[in-house]
Amino acid sequence: MSQLKPMIIILLMLTSALAGCTGTDGAEGIPGPQGETGEQGPPGIQGETGPAGADGQNGADGQNGADGMDGQDGADGMDGQDGADGQDGMDVNESRIAQLELELASKDATIAILLGNISDMEEELEAVDNVIEMYYMMFVQIQNDMNDLESNLMDEINLANNTVNWAYMDLSNAGLSYANLIGANLSNADLSYANLRFANLRFADLTNANLYNANLTGADLIGADLTGADLIGADLIDADLTGADLAGAYLRYADLTGADLTSVNWLGTTCPDGTNSNNNGNTCENNL
Repeated sequence: MSQLKPMIIILLMLTSALAGCTGTDGAEGIPGPQGETGEQGPPGIQGETGPAGADGQNGADGQNGADGMDGQDGADGMDGQDGADGQDGMDVNESRIAQLELELASKDATIAILLGNISDMEEELEAVDNVIEMYYMMFVQIQNDMNDLESNLMDEINLANNTVNWAYMDLSNAGLSYANLIGANLSNADLSYANLRFANLRFADLTNANLYNANLTGADLIGADLTGADLIGADLIDADLTGADLAGAYLRYADLTGADLTSVNWLGTTCPDGTNSNNNGNTCENNL
């Protein structure tokens, strides 16, 4: 029966083909029933052997084993031979020891003497220090007394300035530093070599006064009348001569370094360099 089915199918296909050659195509036939499953074919031929696979990675190292137990101690070695006897020491020199002891005692005595001398010197130095301190205190007292005397002198001068006429007075070499001589009448006074450092001579009358080599450093001579005054060699460093009248004054060799010469009257003045202000444009400022 199974062999007839294929033959029937072939006949049907031939009939259909012949019919198509003469007539029109017939309607599509109904699908035939599912054929039976064919028999299993023979086993396939074994394929070729594939290439060898890559080596696998090495495994992790194993842990170290536990330490073994210590072995027993070895037996003690035999004792070595005794060493040879040392040489006998030298006999003690008793006389030398006695000599050294005497020298040591002598040194101790010397040290004791030196310590005594040092102690005496310290006492003497302490006495000297006391004397020095005493003299220093005396010096301080004398200095204070001198300051008091100078202060009292200035008070007397300031008082006299208001009551005394200084004109024509001999004040040569007088110590008048920081004196208050504002508006004082010192005309024709002898002030040669006088110390008038930082004295206040503002508006003072110094006409024809003798100020030869006088020290007028830092003095206040604002508006002072120095007409015809002798200022030869005078020290007028940093003095303030603002508005001062120096007409006919003699300033030969005078030192006017740093002096304020604002509005000074230079008429007929002998300048420090020996020239006359009248020949220098009525000023000595360029001929100091």
